[in-house]
Amino acid sequence: MRVPVVVAVALLLLISCIKKNNPMPPGGLFGKWEIRRVYNGNIVPPDSVYKPGNGNILQLNADSTYVKYIQHKFSSKGVFHTRVNLLSETQMTNERLYFDNDTSFSYLVLLNGDLMTLKPLFPDIPTTDYQKIQN
Repeated sequence: MRVPVVVAVALLLLISCIKKNNPMPPGGLFGKWEIRRVYNGNIVPPDSVYKPGNGNILQLNADSTYVKYIQHKFSSKGVFHTRVNLLSETQMTNERLYFDNDTSFSYLVLLNGDLMTLKPLFPDIPTTDYQKIQN
């Protein structure tokens, strides 16, 4: 009779570890995101703040496809991928996002409510803040 209790405790511990290591809330990444700020890069565009309704939108769909719009006009589309990584310096997990099949260039994803920051791992590319405008 003790074996089922041990198995149950082990499963609970495993489930709690999986939840701790997944920083991305389920479905939190999917939806339409509009740019609010671009900063800290050495490559164009320069640091900028954008007003709501600017039409610079990144739409991330549940089927792992994306569509980009610049000033309300279609710009590009394709597939995106996410990957959970462990930062060896801090021993913390993080969510990485990359577009199409370019695994060499990815963004660190930071979600805070309806705000998303995409921070490139290549320091010359600017960080972009988005606000969710539609689920």
